[in-house]
Amino acid sequence: MTSPKVDVHELIAWGLDEYSYRDGAAGFDSTELAARIRRANTRLAERDRYATTSALLEQETRDIQPLLAMATQREDLHLEYQSLDWTLGVVDLRLLLAFQRRLIFSPSRQASFTPKQGDWPGLISLAVSSQRSTEHLLVHNGSDTDRLDISLHSNNPDLQLRFTPKTSGYGALPLSLYGGSPFFEVAELRGRWFLRDGYHRAYHLLQAGVDRIPAVVIYARSIEELGATTPWFFHDEQLFSDRPPRVTDFLDSSMILRYERTALRKVIRIRVEESLEPFDEIQEGQGERL
Repeated sequence: MTSPKVDVHELIAWGLDEYSYRDGAAGFDSTELAARIRRANTRLAERDRYATTSALLEQETRDIQPLLAMATQREDLHLEYQSLDWTLGVVDLRLLLAFQRRLIFSPSRQASFTPKQGDWPGLISLAVSSQRSTEHLLVHNGSDTDRLDISLHSNNPDLQLRFTPKTSGYGALPLSLYGGSPFFEVAELRGRWFLRDGYHRAYHLLQAGVDRIPAVVIYARSIEELGATTPWFFHDEQLFSDRPPRVTDFLDSSMILRYERTALRKVIRIRVEESLEPFDEIQEGQGERL
């Protein structure tokens, strides 16, 4: 059985990270890769130096304030950003920087409907959408009586198992599945404006000629609040350089490398073991009785 494939669009004008899937991709050799990188570097050198410009559009934000005020009342918005300084506003996608190196597209996944520019109710619905899917395949062993191994397999790379102390119901464990933030997020850090979450939506919007969209606007105080902390993202030296990567670069064929790789799945493994142990008052005091 052939493994499903996905298409990778990778920005290449800011150096390459270690990524085995790129190295093993068919269709180009090291000489061709070096030539493509040189072309991307030339294209980047022709660009003007970055000039600080706010991506937040104040007039459009005022124009649709009643719609934004209604969206702000959502409880899940406040829960998602309770430790952050945030608001809702309209932003210009063309002014946003990108800290993601790669976008992954599944050929089997149909593109969602894209509202037209000016369809503010439709754009708000796209930007402040419902919860992301937690659909998964559950695999478990059914043999051992004193141990249980469970695996959750999902196509959603952001699926998490979270502790939720407010879980109610007799015998219910305080755990729940979280599919990742469903919100379109923009963050400002050190005077620069970044797309924090919603890269695929931004790509399809720009393709359709839509560049102004409502978003959750976060005023980040650190790179951690920005969210650009994983090894496969661009680092400070690229993000705060004279010519940083932009979201619009993903639509420029001279700035990206395209190739296929095997589709990956998110796997969450849980092991439950039973035992009898001496009573420990310290551990009991640190726990939460349910």
